[in-house]
Amino acid sequence: MANRPQNQPWDTLIDENLKKVFVEDANADLPPHLMELLDRLDKIPVANGAGQVAGMPSHSQEEAE
Repeated sequence: MANRPQNQPWDTLIDENLKKVFVEDANADLPPHLMELLDRLDKIPVANGAGQVAGMPSHSQEEAE
């Protein structure tokens, strides 16, 4: 562990080091198997709150008549 400057409180040092770790982790590439899973999930149709599939035209009973 790096030496702590005498005028820097422990909580500040911990905060700075945690931020460094999270920034490094956020900028890291995802493994290929997770990228493939995300691609597959993006292709699955998702129903909205009204039970309709997003991106699909709605067909109401009135339109059918």
